[in-house]
Amino acid sequence: MPKKIDVVNGTYKLIRISGLTSKAIPEEIEAALQVADDYAGELLSTGLDVGWVQPLEYGQSDPDDYSGLNVQTIGPFKKLLAIELVDYFGKQAPPTLYSNADKGMRSLEQLLVNVNPTQNPGTLPIGSGNEWDYRSDKFYPEPISDDGAIYKNTSDIFQLPIDWTAWLAGLFTLTSVTYEVDSGVTLTNEAIVDETSVVTVGFSRVGQFTLCAKATNSNGDVVSEKIIYNVNDCNKNYYP
Repeated sequence: MPKKIDVVNGTYKLIRISGLTSKAIPEEIEAALQVADDYAGELLSTGLDVGWVQPLEYGQSDPDDYSGLNVQTIGPFKKLLAIELVDYFGKQAPPTLYSNADKGMRSLEQLLVNVNPTQNPGTLPIGSGNEWDYRSDKFYPEPISDDGAIYKNTSDIFQLPIDWTAWLAGLFTLTSVTYEVDSGVTLTNEAIVDETSVVTVGFSRVGQFTLCAKATNSNGDVVSEKIIYNVNDCNKNYYP
């Protein structure tokens, strides 16, 4: 996982204007860390959670802190951060920098924004658009409760990383992570890499499922992370 200094240095390399060089001085690095913290918080408020790890105390990010970004989010974030830094230092960004930032924002939106599938009302007969037998009692089921769930398909198989860095606070190490899941969820390839747990998730049927990850640190402390999935069949537009 890239550190915050990696993000800052990479961002400065994108900036080719007077006053900001590809190799920043310590004061510029400190300023960039603060701008990155603020901007990541701003993105989060708009619904784009890039995973940035905020410091325990505001304004105290260290260059060697883990950023929380991954290979998918670090590139777009650097492009956007470049514009924020140019503005912070009162400079005029060239058109190419704005174009790159626009591409970065579109990438983050496609990666992080989930549009929930539409749900037919429970009073509507299945296939009613072409239905001639209105005595049919085969109605669409009532919608599943959302509960902040993440929408997936039965064909989806993906890695679920959970970053425990903020909870460990640099004081303890991550010793174990166990999972409790509803029937219908399959887990494979469980692993721990530094402060991050990773597991491969799949689904054997449609429905709403809960996954709970329980982490234990070297001090014996335990914390849980709960995730809810609404799983659909991509060949259907309803939950059976």
